[in-house]
Amino acid sequence: MDKRRRLTAWLRGEGIEVGALNLPLGVHRDARVRYVDRLTVGQQRSQYPELAEEKLAPVDVIGNAEDLHAFADGSLDFVIANHLLEHLEDPIAGLLEFERVLKNGGIVYLGLPDQRRTFDRERELTSIEHLLRDHEEGGLASRREHYLDWAKHVAHVQPGELDGYVESSMSDEYSIHFHCWRPDTFLDFFVAVRQKFELDFEMVAFAPPETDDDFEFIVVLAKGRFDGVRLPSGKPHSRLRQVVLGGPLGRPLRAVRRASTKLRK
Repeated sequence: MDKRRRLTAWLRGEGIEVGALNLPLGVHRDARVRYVDRLTVGQQRSQYPELAEEKLAPVDVIGNAEDLHAFADGSLDFVIANHLLEHLEDPIAGLLEFERVLKNGGIVYLGLPDQRRTFDRERELTSIEHLLRDHEEGGLASRREHYLDWAKHVAHVQPGELDGYVESSMSDEYSIHFHCWRPDTFLDFFVAVRQKFELDFEMVAFAPPETDDDFEFIVVLAKGRFDGVRLPSGKPHSRLRQVVLGGPLGRPLRAVRRASTKLRK
């Protein structure tokens, strides 16, 4: 996608992609990526037989977004979480961990499915209150609720088979979309988390779905103040500022809401 090429221009230096599976993000030649996953490649093939014929990204480090203890504080230039955050029971923990491992000025690339354009379209959007509760109380309390919602509205399991499907999926720790967002509701979530947990991120780029067959929105976050962020090549980001949003990024919330309103029409 053209917007992926535009926004991956932010990624330079040494970084990681978490949960790449069979679709690692293409990056600039100046970006060096190590791949992190909770499963080895062999375990991935066992859990996802539907990917038997697919080439999988190598797994360089065993870990997950909520626990990147293999990486020291402030040690990475970027983190890629491409279609990952919706799979996390506790995405707040993931954002906090991304902040920890990034250098000042480091970049987080977030690709997320727009609920209206995917198999999640029949599901309710995840509320900020729900996400805060899952972070504070742990995901276990609502885990079955998430799997049941997935079974009903995505897998379309028959009522008499729901309990068996849910128990089997939970036992296998099958990866589902625990959460659903639209661009505007995700930004509301980000702003709330940044305020409550003093998250040191600023949104520096955003791209909504741009074509009829485009199902994702992309958010780029920078650790630290925006006016101090430069691409690792040394070039200022002013050109990206114009390309991504067609103007200064001082009003990202308004830009996201305009894009979301346009999609609803």
